[in-house]
Parts: sequence; C-alpha cells; structure tokens
Amino acid sequence: MTIPPTQSQGYCSDLARRSDEDRWLALQYAAQSLRLSLTALCAFQIELRRIPGAVSEPPLGEIRLQWWREAIEEIRQGKTPRAHPVVEAIAGSGLAAPAYAGDIEALIDAAARPLYGEAFSSPGELQDWLKAAEGGFDALAVKLAGGDESLAGAAAQAGTAFALAREGRALAPNLAEAARKRAGALYKENAQALSRAPSGVSPALLHLSLTPAYLKSGGKAFPARKRLRLFAAMAFARY
Repeated sequence: MTIPPTQSQGYCSDLARRSDEDRWLALQYAAQSLRLSLTALCAFQIELRRIPGAVSEPPLGEIRLQWWREAIEEIRQGKTPRAHPVVEAIAGSGLAAPAYAGDIEALIDAAARPLYGEAFSSPGELQDWLKAAEGGFDALAVKLAGGDESLAGAAAQAGTAFALAREGRALAPNLAEAARKRAGALYKENAQALSRAPSGVSPALLHLSLTPAYLKSGGKAFPARKRLRLFAAMAFARY
C-alpha cells in the first residue's frame, strides 16, 4: 500500500526533529520544495545511523543496508516505492536520480563500519570516516539545493568538522582533543566558502554554522543559543 505523501513527509520531519534537531531547525529556512527534499535526505541519514543499534550482529546490519540500496535502486528504475515513509519521501525528493547514485552508494558503504564496533586508531582515521559517513550527506544536500561541485566539496569538509566537533568525543574519547583541533582547522578552512553560498542553497549548510559552538562546549548541546546562531548565519552569512 502506498503511503500518502503528506504522511511520509510528516514522518520524516518528525524523525529529523527528534533525532537531529540541528539539521531540522536549519531546514525550516528552506523553500518548501527544497525543505521536503532535504528533510527526506536527513531522514535517510538517520535511518542509516540507527541500524547498528537495531541489530545484534553485523550480517543483519548488512542486510538492512542492502535493503536501502535496493529500495533506492527500484525508485531509480521507475518501480513503485516500497511501503516505508522514508522510501516514499525519497521517491518524491529527487534523491534517487541517476546523478546521485554514486553519492548514495558511498554513503551506504560508509554506514557499514559501525556494525563491526572497530575503534578508531588515529584522528585521521576518524576524520576520513566522518567525511564519508557525514560530510558526504552535507555535500549531497548542497547538490540537491543546486549548489556547484566546489561548494559541495567545501560542505563535505565543513560537515566533517561539524561531526568531529559534535560527535568526535563520543565516537573516540581517546582522540577527543585531537579531533577538536582537527575540527577547528577544517572549519576555519571552509567557513568562507560557506558564507559565499547562494541564499537558496544556504539552508542546506546552516547547521554547519553551529560548529564553533560545539567546539567551545566540547560537543554538549546548547538549545537556547542554537536558534539565534542559525538565524544569524541565514540573515548575515555569519559562519
């Protein structure tokens, strides 16, 4: 049974709000059509993230990842989307377009690592994985919003910095200080490019403006200040 579009869109928005408020708040600044597409992307990102915690052993997680590969490929082939609210939303978002096939495959491949519980042996290893698993989503968001390859590349790097600042301590406590330093350097290198993004593309990047605050807080949340920070980034291009 096909899920009504409004129901699938509502599911994705609620999932994003509950699971990644930073991105959800940023997406509220997007035009409606773009907001729906980026929210579908965010929901897909969350679905991949939570697979490791939902399975008891790696092969079961690999099966779930393969399910997502096949579900998106079926949309690409023009088949009826599977009856899952995020799949339905992806079908209406443009994410399954052939132009993004390589990006999607790389993101799903990167999502396999947490299944095996392998510790990160160095800051560089952590950074490389976060670029593939998290920064890749930010690059794809820019492409969905109509940004060029140069901006998408900057988004991937800044997205890596954001993930290092927000989640590096939890992912690799023994590398926390090195991850913080890498995040600061990466963000500084790419903030100017983010500030030059066209206004229509900016909502795909706004959450990245929270990186400096996460660096100061040691990855801790700051709900009272984040809304003001996002507004300033959108209104004045302050990254």
